[in-house]
Amino acid sequence: MVSGSLSIAETGALALSDAARDLDRADNAQKFLGALERNRRVWKSIGQLAASRSWAVPDRRMVAYALKTTGQASGPAQGQIGHDDHIHALIHINRRVSDALAEGSDIERIRERAHAIWESRGPPHGEDMDHWLIAEMEVTPA
Repeated sequence: MVSGSLSIAETGALALSDAARDLDRADNAQKFLGALERNRRVWKSIGQLAASRSWAVPDRRMVAYALKTTGQASGPAQGQIGHDDHIHALIHINRRVSDALAEGSDIERIRERAHAIWESRGPPHGEDMDHWLIAEMEVTPA
C-alpha cells in the first residue's frame, strides 16, 4: 500500500471503526447525538457503496438496521445517552463490518503505530494526518 492510498473499503472500515468508538465513548447527550449523526452519515455512504460495488458486507439488512437504529436513538428520547441494547448492537455491527472491510490490510497496525507516535509527541492536537502518514510509512513495505 502506497502512503495515503487507502482503498474505498479501507476508508469505510476506518470510518465505521471511528464511528463505533465515538458512540461507545459518548459521555453526554451532545456527544452522543453528534456520534449518532456521524454514524448515520457513514452508514448511508457505506450502504450506497456496498450496493453499487456489490460488496457482500455489509448486506442490505445490516445497512437498514444501522440506519433505523440511528434514527430511533436520535428521536424522542434524544436527551438521554443511548447506551441501550440497540446501540451496543450497532457498535458491534460497526466493528464487525469494519473488520470485514479491512481484512488483509495493515489498517489496525497503522492505527496502533500512529497512536503510539501521537502519545510519544506530547500528545499534540491537530497532527493526526502527520502521525498516520509516518505510521503508514513505517508499517507498510515500500
